[in-house]
Amino acid sequence: MTDLNVLDLDRLFMCLDFDGTLVELADTPLGIDVPEDLPRLLANLHERLGGRLAIVTGREIATLEGFLPDFPGDIYGAHGAEARIAGVRHPHPAVGSPQVEAVQSEAEALVSAEPGLIVEPKQTGVVVHYRNAPVLKSKVERKLADAVRGIDNLELHASKMAVEVRPIDASKARAVERAMAEQPEGIRPLVAGDDVTDEEAMEVAQTMDGICIKVGPGDTIAAHRLDGPSQMISLIRTWLGEAA
Repeated sequence: MTDLNVLDLDRLFMCLDFDGTLVELADTPLGIDVPEDLPRLLANLHERLGGRLAIVTGREIATLEGFLPDFPGDIYGAHGAEARIAGVRHPHPAVGSPQVEAVQSEAEALVSAEPGLIVEPKQTGVVVHYRNAPVLKSKVERKLADAVRGIDNLELHASKMAVEVRPIDASKARAVERAMAEQPEGIRPLVAGDDVTDEEAMEVAQTMDGICIKVGPGDTIAAHRLDGPSQMISLIRTWLGEAA
């Protein structure tokens, strides 16, 4: 098995998830705590990799930029539905569509009727979090499934203590494919993530002789596992030669 501490960084393109991978999960989407040194570490890693660093996240790009305003790398947001590549934004056609607005309305009505649920609207869809009301999982899944029925460009996805509606052509797997498409021969992907949505990205990485890291508990196809974001940050320090 590959030793994560001694990787050939000159042959890697890194695709890192954000929540649960670089920062600890929180009870609410905006309640996360970004480690003070994380922005500097990511900037230095980006430089060390010659720019071959992207964050691939379920967050919207604008939201992620609020947490990491100076991140210099590419960002694939909303599970790849939108991208910021070399500083240029690439939105998804679903933005502002009546289909998205209709599903968001259904989600907001559900959350209004059920204390404990949290709605997270996105330009390309919506997320309903049931972390604070896990008994409502089935109801959330059923209501959102009803909301997307008959809409051919949106689909339902399960996440950690949440259910999301997003464009059918948006996935972290496609984000990794898009990121790797511009890389020269000999560059391998490294994918690190904590959620079921990261597993499809890992599947793509494996077809490219990539390295996959599961952060936290849960089933995975990854050959490597870290206990949580603190270990991921420690590993970044090791890559940068800053290990204690």
